[in-house]
Formats: sequence, C-alpha cells, structure tokens
Amino acid sequence: MDERFVVIDLETTGNSVKKGDRIIQIGLVVIENRQIVKRFSSFVNPECSIPPFIQQLTQIGEQMVRHAPLFSELAPTVAALLKQSYFVAHNVAFDWPFLQEELNRAGVFLPEPPMIDTVELSRILYPSMESYKLSDMAKALHIPHQHPHQADSDAEVTAQLWLALLDKLEALPVATLRQLCRLSRDMKSDVHSIMDAMLAQKITSLHDDQYSYYQGIALRKPSPLPQKIGECPVSFREWFTHTETLPFRDYEHRQGQWDMMEMVYEALDTSQHALIEAGTGIGKSLAYLIPSLYFARQYQKPVVISTYTLQLGQQLMERDIPLLQSIASFPFHVAQLKGKRNYLSLEKFVHFLHKPNKNYDEVLTKCQLLVWLTETETGDVDELQLSSGGQLLWTMLHMDEEKEEAEYDFFQRARQRASKADLIITNHAFLLQDLNSDKPLFPPYEQLIVDEAHHLEDVASQYFGQSVDYVAVRLLLTRIGNGHDEGSFFQLRKRLEQQAYFMYFQSVLSDIELECDEWFRMIRQYVLRKQTNSNAVRLRYRFHPSEEKGRHWNAIRELLWRLCHHTSELAEKAEQLKMLDPSLSSLSFFTDVTVLNDMIHGLRFLLEDTDSKVVRWMEADVKGAANATAIYAQPIELEEFFAERLFTRKKSVILTSATLTTDHSFAYAISQLGLEDFYPICRMIPSPFDYKRQAKIMIPSDLPSIVDVSLPEYAHAVAEQLLEIEKQVKEKILVLFTSYELLRMTAAIVKEKNEDETLVLLAQGIQGGNAAKLTKAFLQFDRAILFGTSSFWEGIDLPREQLSFIVMVRLPFAPPDDPVIEAKSERIRAKGGRPFYDLSLPQAIIRFKQGFGRLIRTATDSGVLFVLDRRLTTASYGKYFVGSLPPVSIYEAPLEQLLQSLKK
Repeated sequence: MDERFVVIDLETTGNSVKKGDRIIQIGLVVIENRQIVKRFSSFVNPECSIPPFIQQLTQIGEQMVRHAPLFSELAPTVAALLKQSYFVAHNVAFDWPFLQEELNRAGVFLPEPPMIDTVELSRILYPSMESYKLSDMAKALHIPHQHPHQADSDAEVTAQLWLALLDKLEALPVATLRQLCRLSRDMKSDVHSIMDAMLAQKITSLHDDQYSYYQGIALRKPSPLPQKIGECPVSFREWFTHTETLPFRDYEHRQGQWDMMEMVYEALDTSQHALIEAGTGIGKSLAYLIPSLYFARQYQKPVVISTYTLQLGQQLMERDIPLLQSIASFPFHVAQLKGKRNYLSLEKFVHFLHKPNKNYDEVLTKCQLLVWLTETETGDVDELQLSSGGQLLWTMLHMDEEKEEAEYDFFQRARQRASKADLIITNHAFLLQDLNSDKPLFPPYEQLIVDEAHHLEDVASQYFGQSVDYVAVRLLLTRIGNGHDEGSFFQLRKRLEQQAYFMYFQSVLSDIELECDEWFRMIRQYVLRKQTNSNAVRLRYRFHPSEEKGRHWNAIRELLWRLCHHTSELAEKAEQLKMLDPSLSSLSFFTDVTVLNDMIHGLRFLLEDTDSKVVRWMEADVKGAANATAIYAQPIELEEFFAERLFTRKKSVILTSATLTTDHSFAYAISQLGLEDFYPICRMIPSPFDYKRQAKIMIPSDLPSIVDVSLPEYAHAVAEQLLEIEKQVKEKILVLFTSYELLRMTAAIVKEKNEDETLVLLAQGIQGGNAAKLTKAFLQFDRAILFGTSSFWEGIDLPREQLSFIVMVRLPFAPPDDPVIEAKSERIRAKGGRPFYDLSLPQAIIRFKQGFGRLIRTATDSGVLFVLDRRLTTASYGKYFVGSLPPVSIYEAPLEQLLQSLKK
C-alpha cells in the first residue's frame, strides 16, 4: 500500500469559519509507505486578536503570532504538499473548511483531496475506547503527546494514530474486513480503496481458527468457563491476624478500613444484617471485598455485591478486583451480571446488518459492532462507546425474552460465569429485578453487599414505577413505519400475501399515530393550565385519577380509550396473522405491536388506577414541542417489599455508603428500608481526613435570603458573588444547584458579565453532553466555572489540583411541589409523623453531605465550600446539617471579608 497521506492539524481563533475565525498555527506530517517522511509547522498571523479562551486552551498568546507569517505566505507550500495525497485530520469537518477558506483567500486553488477522519476510524476500530479526544487516544495507545492543543504536537500524534489505525484494520479477520469494505462507501472517510487493497492482500480463507463464526460474522472465541475452586487455604481470621498492611505501592494504613473489614466479616459470619457508614477516604470497596472473598471461599458460597450504577460495578471490576487479586494468595473468580437488555442479540444484529443503511448512525453502529464482536467475550453494551444515534439503535439490537441459540447467547454465558464465581458484581436495578422475579436470575445466594445503599430506595421506586413519554411512543411508531419505507411493517409487507392485512394494518397504524400526537398534545395543555410556577422550565402536575374533573379531562380519557381499542385490535389481528402463517412470527413487527399495545394500555393504567400507595404526575416542557410530555407513577411505600423480599430471605445484607446517617443516627435509613424489626448492626466509621485543617466552610452574610427576594433577584445576587469569588481565587469552581431554573438564570447572568470571555463557563442542560463530558471539558482549563445540578452532587472525583472550590447555592431540600415528596409527606402526616423532620430534612442532610464530600478526596487535598444559603446558621434546623459533618471550621462574614481571609 503506497498511498501518500498528509496529516494536518490547525489551531484557530474560534470554531466558525463563517464568523471570520482564522488559523493561528498549522502542523503538517507527511506519511509515505507507512513512514513519516516530512514534518512542517508554523505559527500564523491571523490579523486579528486571539480570544482569552483560546489563549488559555492552546497556550498560544498574541506575542507568539505577531511576527509570524501570514497564511498567504505559507499557502503555496501547503498546497504543494497536499497534491496527490489523502488529507488526514482528527475531525476533518473542522480542519478542512478552515484550510480551504485560507487557501481561497490566498488565491491558491487546490482540488478537494480524498479525506480520512481519524475520529471516525477510531470510533470504528476502537469501539470500546472511553474517549475519542486526541489527547485521550494518545494516552490510551501510549503515543507521546508533548503539547496538546498545539498544532505541531497534535499533527504528530494524529499521524501516529493513523498508522496505528492502519495496523488495526489490517489485523482484522477477512470476514470482518469484507463487511467493513461493503459499508465503507457510506462512511465519511474515503477508505474504500484502502480497505479493498487490504482485503485483496489478505489470505483468501474465509475463516480463521482464532475466531468462531455466526452466519458469516467473525466472533471472538469465548474462554472456557472457570472450574470451581476448592476451599480457601486460609481463613479470614488467620489472614486478618497476620496481616498488617496491604501489598500496594504507596499504601497507607487506615485503621477505619481494617475496622470495616472486621465488621463486614462479622455480619457475614454471624448471619446478621448491617448498616455501615464509611467516611470518605476509608477505602470501603476493598474493606467489603476482602472479607466477602474470604467468606465466599471459606464456605463455598457466592457473595453478591450490588452497586448503584453499572459504571460503578465496572469500576470495581477494572480498579478494585485487580488489587484484590494482588492481596489474595489464592485463585478466585469474579463475574459481573446485568439485565438482558445490556447484551447484544446476534440474531437481531445479523438482521440489522443486512438491512439497507438508512442514515449515518446505522453505518457507524454496524461497523463498530463488527469490530467489537472480534474482541468481546461478554456482548455487554457497556463496553461500547456508541453515538447517541447508536444508543437509540441498541433498543432494536439487545436481547429480550426470546431464546437465542445457546452457544451464542451472551446473557446465558454471563449467568454460567456467575454460577462459577465467588463474587458476583451487579447493580441495584438488576438486583431488584431478581428479588421481584418468580424465576431466579442469579445463582442461589444468601449474602449480599449493597454499596451506595442510600440510593437503593430511589432505584426501587423507579423500578416499581411506570412511565410513558411521547418520545418513546414516537420512536416505536417510527420503528414500525408505514409500510412504504424502512421499518418492521415494511419488512412484513415484503412477505405478506394477504393484501387485506396490509390495508388494515396501514389504516389502523395511521389512526394510532394521529391519535397519539393529539393525546400527548392534550396532556401538555392540561399541565400548562394547572401550572403555578411561572419560572419553571419543566412543569410537573400531580394528579389523582378519581379527583380529576372537567371536559378537558373527559376528552383525554375518551381519546385514550379509543387508542387502547385500536392497539388491542391491532395486536389481535397480528396474532391471527401469525397463526395463519407461522413463518412470519420471527419478524420484529409482531414484537413491536405487542410493545405498542402494552405501552398504550400502560397509559390507561397510569390515568385510571386509584391505588393510594402510588403517586402519579405529568411533566411537560414549557418551551418544548406541543406534545413533549410524560406520565409517571411511583410507589410511596416500599418498606414491606424490602422486609419481605430482601431482609427476610437473605441471611446477611450489608448496606454501606458514605452518607447513611443524619445527625449521627441511622433512624432515617432504617425506616426507609423497613429494617425496624431486624435489629441490624449499625456502625459509623469516620473519615481519616483532617477536615479541621484541610477544609473550610464559608457563608457570605451579605447575600439576601431567598425567601425575601424573587428568583431572578436571587440569581443576580448569586451571579455577582460567583464572579467575586472567581476573581479572587482564579481557579476552577464547581457550583451546585438544586433547581435547573435557578441554574439557567444564574449562568445567563454570569455569561452576560463575562464580556471578555476570560472565564470558561460550562452549564449542565445548556451545553451539550452528560455530566462525564462536562467534567472532562471542565478539567481542560485553569479558570472555569461549572454549573451543575443533581448528578454533580456526588459521583465525580476531582483531586485537589483540579478542584479546591465548591459553591453550594442552596441547601439541597427537594422542591415542595415534588410529587413524590408531597405524597410521602401526606402519608407521614396521616400516621402522626412530622414530614419535615422525618423526610425532607434527612434527605437534604444526606444530599448536603454528598456535596461536601466532593471537596476532599485524599489526605493531601484542601479546599473551601462556599454555602450561599444563610439558613445553615440562621435556621433552627441548620445545626443538624453542621452536626452531620465531620469537625470543620465554619466562617460567616461579608463576602469581601471572607475573600480577604483566603488571601492569608
């Protein structure tokens, strides 16, 4: 393969060619015969100023480009190098338009070359890579990267990345390469001829013994199932008695970690339930993993470990289990088990692979899955980095209740691995599915560790709850289609001999689509009429089916009855057709119709069921589409379920978290989880950190009380104080909000006042991306403010060098109009309790502790938490918040005085 590749990277004054942004640096690397043969780089005088944001990101200042050549002076050299070459860049859609514009401005004509985007090829050939940013790719592939965001360094790394991609492509099995070659015509990169040449050079054999094959698709051969291991050669007591440290580099002995190990083993060994609050820095993962492993091996019984999210479970597998292997002097097995929908159905994928490509997301997803199947043993979607479009496509590709061929059933493989495991890692949602299932999903077990246990009740509420939204219904109807283009109905039509069925299905599906649009539009109008909060962006209305009245409500119910009638008839007719022609039953149309029928009847249940132990509400976006609405229902009493299905049936359940107590009491957690009659062991293990020395809480006394001013006025005051704090500290600041409305207002004011753009502003729900992506962007800059809501109160670990300042805008009480809180409060009041002290305050304290816990993550961290809510010291309940924290210095004074003290 003797093609010539010219790899280019540009630094610019901004992201938009159309808005007049210019190049400030160019880096160029020439590759011939898989060797780098030439390098070229230069700063470029953009003939305009460089925004502070760009200077901060690239470390390229005005003085560095002032005497640099204009691009017009470099244009002939660049054009000459690019002739008869592939243009390669890490995000071609950014670099080529800038280069083309500058060449045109210089009067140099260059025909558009064939292009290769290393982002696209990286997504395909490294489908499990956590991030496709150039710096992250370089780190993962061990490519030296001296100066990120400088064009010469970035071009060099992109060139090395392209060579790695070529090697990876060439190493793929013939079957996979052939499929990719077929799909490459619909890729953005011009790689078809490169793949074609590779295919011609490879061995002509269709099969490679390194892989197994399913209907022409190459799969990684699964490893043999592990063999059951005998008893543990040493008991936990013996190991614990003779071990004083853990064999890691830089390990620091923490007495709290060893205390927790002993408590966990005691609870397991004596068949007791336990609640253990382990302060930040204890190292609680190992503190429960070590005794659990020794117990499992000693008694030949598996211990199940449940984490809040699948990602936290993956973190245990990748970070903590290798450490456990270095501690244990004997072999053991660990397996991760998840719900069926996390696993790929090969049968569905084969069908999807051979469908015509409808859009780019389908092409990309097909390519990613083809490569991934040569690497994965699990078939678990959490290994993949799918695009947002790919994530939507996954709903058509995951396993469900239908049986797969046993040899290629990824879920059954996972269950088989779990049956041989000493430790089984799962997540709260799948744990609840198992507890509620008539048929066990796990191998038999009696010992359970629940990590992040403060989330267990919330996860159960969502699991046992129901929700239907317009987007989900719309996506399903789109997947079915109208029979004339892509869709499961179209696939059925191609095999239908009875035209009468086609006409019927087409007619009724058209009616359902129109009526669904109208029904959700009516729901949104109903919610808007009930609104009481003029500042709300997302409206919530709690409804009681037996109490709703009026013409509008009656119209909603009548239209829903009609929809239910249509979908019931559709499902019935589909069943008739399957009985008439069983050969059609494998088509996804019939599954889609069943799901649609269940979904619409689910709506009827949501609107008409009168169970007093369930809270129901509707949500609508004020500025959203006319039918952008959702209906929810959640149980408000779960204590009985936990008591009967969990604590009665298991010998030992250990619940642990850094935030289980309020004001040094486990009473709230015990009440929520129905543990009163089980008398669990309760232990608090304090954090080893010296919070008195490492942390400070500062409360500005010159901020108005939120109850005395309007929300816009309060947002303005918060924005002013944030800018003052940032001006003093000149570092990254995480700002925690309890409501999106206040976040949106405050962020807008700060943005307006940040005229010179010296500050990088990132706001959840305003910038695109999830919490993880926003956090990664936040870490790139020396001076930035990140405005976050719910997901930023916990779960992100930013070390001291990355975060020393957190601002908590309000004490984290749930909004008083929250439907679930409102319903639970009514229940508590009916039983003679006090909703504020029994529910609202404990929940807020736990959230407050989570927010505070973001600040200090290691023994060398130090930081300041600004609390812009004076109720912490002025309200009678403020002492409960403070009393729930470790000993920490608290200062209250005008902001200027507080900032002056920071200087010292």
